[in-house]
Amino acid sequence: MKKMKLFSVLMVFALSVFIFAGCGSSSSSDDSSSADEATVYSQDFTVVNETGIEVYALYVSPTGEASWGDDILTTDTLPTGSSTDIVFDTEVEEQYWDLMIADSAGTTVEWSNIDLFAVSEITLKIENGNPTATFK
Repeated sequence: MKKMKLFSVLMVFALSVFIFAGCGSSSSSDDSSSADEATVYSQDFTVVNETGIEVYALYVSPTGEASWGDDILTTDTLPTGSSTDIVFDTEVEEQYWDLMIADSAGTTVEWSNIDLFAVSEITLKIENGNPTATFK
């Protein structure tokens, strides 16, 4: 009888250790699954026009894409010295983008390979006839 009681106590102890070890393992598994989730980056940015040209259209396209798509300028025009916010669809995952502006005559200027995961503001300039940009 004493052996049976001792055996029962040991079994309860062993079962408790097993259950607690399983709980810790489950918690650890939850931590690793959250680490496996995809990191979400935003491509949203503010564009500042310091080109000396009034912008009538603004286009962006993933780097390497053949077409520009629709004008995404959020205002009628973007005079020099002005800025506007550009907000992307949350489904967009590309990191590097090209940007193109057009003036009233349809003349375009392009900036290439902009890392939109790393910037929140792009100041567009034209210096000595060449498009340049600064990033924040």
